[in-house]
Amino acid sequence: MCGIVGYATREASAADAAILRTACAAMGHRGPDGEGRWHDDHCGLGHRRLSIIDLAGGAQPMSYSAGRYWIVFNGEIYNYRDLRKQLESLGHRFRTASDTEVILAAFVEWGPEGASRLRGIFAYAIWDSELRRLVLARDHIGVKPLMYSARQDRIVFSSELKAILATGLVAPEVDPYAVSDYLALGYTLGRKTILSDVQRVEPGTVVVWRDGTLSVRQFWSLAEAAQEMASTDSTNARVEEYRARLQDAVTTQMVSDVPVGAFLSGGIDSSSVVCYMRSQAPQTLKTFSMGFAEESYSELTHADQVASEFGTDHHSEVVNETLESSLHTLIEAFDEPLGDTSIVPTYFVSRLARRYVKVVLSGDGADETLAGYDTYAADALQRWYRHVPAVLHSRIVFPASRLVPDSRRKVSLNYKLKQFVSQAHGDWRRAHYGWRLLFDDVQRRALLGGVASGHDPYVEYRACFDEVSHAGELNQALYVDIKTWLANDILVKVDRASMSVGLEARVPFLDPPLMEYSMRLPSTLKMEGLTRKVVLRRAMKGHLPDTVLRRRKSGFNAPVSDWLRGSLRRTFEDLLMAGSTLVDVRHPAISAAWSDHEKGRADYGFRLWALMSLLMWERVVLRRQPSSQAVASLR
Repeated sequence: MCGIVGYATREASAADAAILRTACAAMGHRGPDGEGRWHDDHCGLGHRRLSIIDLAGGAQPMSYSAGRYWIVFNGEIYNYRDLRKQLESLGHRFRTASDTEVILAAFVEWGPEGASRLRGIFAYAIWDSELRRLVLARDHIGVKPLMYSARQDRIVFSSELKAILATGLVAPEVDPYAVSDYLALGYTLGRKTILSDVQRVEPGTVVVWRDGTLSVRQFWSLAEAAQEMASTDSTNARVEEYRARLQDAVTTQMVSDVPVGAFLSGGIDSSSVVCYMRSQAPQTLKTFSMGFAEESYSELTHADQVASEFGTDHHSEVVNETLESSLHTLIEAFDEPLGDTSIVPTYFVSRLARRYVKVVLSGDGADETLAGYDTYAADALQRWYRHVPAVLHSRIVFPASRLVPDSRRKVSLNYKLKQFVSQAHGDWRRAHYGWRLLFDDVQRRALLGGVASGHDPYVEYRACFDEVSHAGELNQALYVDIKTWLANDILVKVDRASMSVGLEARVPFLDPPLMEYSMRLPSTLKMEGLTRKVVLRRAMKGHLPDTVLRRRKSGFNAPVSDWLRGSLRRTFEDLLMAGSTLVDVRHPAISAAWSDHEKGRADYGFRLWALMSLLMWERVVLRRQPSSQAVASLR
């Protein structure tokens, strides 16, 4: 796990090493174990290393074939030993024991399409000095970040936006459509980043830049697996197959030359991972949990029970420091604005884990592949509710739902009720989009004015549904959440929080073979009635305590509503007073929402946290301008 950065130019230029040095420094947290840089007249590559495999011989940038090919790579390739044997049989010879060199050999043998043979989490850049071609590739699901800014005369790329800005080669101009996405959902959709001139390499994609021409190729898509498989296998056989595939994914992802630990919440996802890790760990497994003083937000009791069941060396803490003191660090870690409140506990549990290990496995991804969220139950209920007459909905049910008093408990029933009723009448796809909506169309127009006039994030969101229109409704919803919420929120959150402290987080539930199998399972093995993750519950019966199997999903949200009324109140008010060039924070609608929230008349915690994160990012990250003197020759 590392951080990578680099550039390529169409014309030969006198490259200044200061560009790479400055960019590497901007993401030093991603690789505290070392730094490497290389450049010639057309390309420069930089690397910050977190040493996990081949501690002595895996330094980067790394070359191959007498220096024709150069690579910088972030991630881990779990099947690199098998690929190495295959490549050796084809005549390749290796100087190191690293997975990085295997990627290079695979590229030489199979070209850019070699990415499809990799089983792992990865983002890499390979420079072919003979063809003057730069190839960027990102793993199947998008666990590892990779973004770029391309023009005819040059391309710049990195793991993080901060490093791209640190090169001084890209102007920090904000994309108003990205801000509109963010206000709606708390993250940006598709290839968009918050900056107009920077795009993401999408998951399962290879980007090739040569002589100013850019081409994009997709090497993997989950859409092909969205159709349920026709099979004569019994339900028990499918459950057994799922169990075997999950165990294989966990075992495969424990490959490492350093100890591996685990995040443990006490829920079925992380507990299943710990169960199979415990059977493989050569020594006592270290597990980590984070809780809150606010009782409804803390899962520490459940985590302690599972840790005791499996005899792990368990470490837990409560977030008891004033968040204001860590807010600047958190915003720096965001890299881009992120409205997800769970980045707070994710950051703190990552910081705790990093005191003991460099690598952890987590339970992320089970909810999106096995229908674990309440939103899927809402989809099921909406199929009934959408037949309620419009007049009854608008004149009775909706007004009545607004009268239900707010609760300060975690994602409370009254919050779910209000969100459901506000979105449930109409097309089910639009309703699914609306379950997590922060600022609706009217509110976004108030904040943005005419800057993003006519922009509707749902249009891009709906396009993901269209990619799998052949599938059943549940698999459509799962696929869309994997393409949007998982790729651009959950995985971004985990990467930024963990890598801000130099910790690698791996995700067995997102192993591509396991994901494909999960998608092809009958819908009833994912959701039966309102019971979710059916196949996982059956697979882990007898392996996990019944209390874990029966537990309702809790989530990892932070008590931001209370914090905004308490320790973060002055910070938020100062941001509103300072104003913004991105949104109209002095609009009466914002003043009214803040007043109602502050006085306890309503709970707008998620919405206001997202707004505060955007304003803090604008202040802490966006307004920091790099020096341009060192990069004038490459502009």
